[in-house]
Amino acid sequence: MEILNTREKLVLEAIVRNYILTTSPVASSFIAKKSRLHLSPATIRSIMAGLEEKGLIYQPHTSAGRVPTTLGYRLYVDNMMGRTRLSRFDKEKIRQVVHENTGDIEMLLNEATRILAHLSQQLSVIISPPLEEGIFHRMDISRLSSNRLMLIISIKSGLVKTIVLEIDSKVRSEELESLRRILNERLHGLRLKQIRQKFGEIVKDIRKDESGLIRVFIETAARIFNFSQDKEVYLTGTHNILRQPEFADHEKVSGVVELLEDKNVIIHLLDKSTAREQLNITIGEEIGEQMMENCSIIAARYKIGQVAGTLGIIGPRAWIITTWCRWWILPRKFFRSLIMCDRILRPAVEKM
Repeated sequence: MEILNTREKLVLEAIVRNYILTTSPVASSFIAKKSRLHLSPATIRSIMAGLEEKGLIYQPHTSAGRVPTTLGYRLYVDNMMGRTRLSRFDKEKIRQVVHENTGDIEMLLNEATRILAHLSQQLSVIISPPLEEGIFHRMDISRLSSNRLMLIISIKSGLVKTIVLEIDSKVRSEELESLRRILNERLHGLRLKQIRQKFGEIVKDIRKDESGLIRVFIETAARIFNFSQDKEVYLTGTHNILRQPEFADHEKVSGVVELLEDKNVIIHLLDKSTAREQLNITIGEEIGEQMMENCSIIAARYKIGQVAGTLGIIGPRAWIITTWCRWWILPRKFFRSLIMCDRILRPAVEKM
């Protein structure tokens, strides 16, 4: 990474910030007039020439001002961009999402993408973890009627799955309690995938099955323990992308939207963005997709128990750097509060 002197840093910062505000090339005369650098246009032009040689800015056409390159944005993000805290309003929005969707992973992630898109005014994406890799915590069994049982399966993290099971014969309360205790003892600590595949083997030595309940469980194990094997993609805010001035060119935005309609592409982009770090910012050409060269991605890893997912915000390349830099911190704080704590549904929002 290039090492800049104080003047070069100040001029690059002025170009980045003013380009974001105006989406127009930034001229030396504009910087001299509007900034507090107290430098002449000639001096600023000389500094710009040096920044251009270093690949940090470029001139889109003769007589135009300068525009940051991806390398220029990267230098700014890594070395000059400030940090900020979430507002009380944003914290309350996050808190509300959690409390209104207790225990329901699908509703939680749907609402999380919606609120993330609303707060950032960009495209929000959340990739669910493969929950079948989750660890079984406990099962509760209760009677709904003479031939219907309700099973509540909890995995380590606080998430639950509720299933109604039809049975042919009456089952005594003592037998239900005995089965619940035995299953919790044998299944505790096992991965859901393992339980689903080998449930018959796990319970094959249970001899007492007067009501046939064990047989019913064996026959329906695939449904009972069928937590999603695949990563689900929750995406909200495409309309936000369409409103951005950087995507006024229909050809540019249609290519981005078309690319993001492919679930596998989204998973690849976000997983690649966070392959080495818990939170990462990827800018322009760094994304590795030609259609996305005018975009930026902020992606963060989160955990539900022992399994990991990814969330991200996708927007124009210049969008990522704002005066207050709120959106760098939003993905990290959002899911650190919701999920990266031991009890997913008790976020420590007040610590943010």
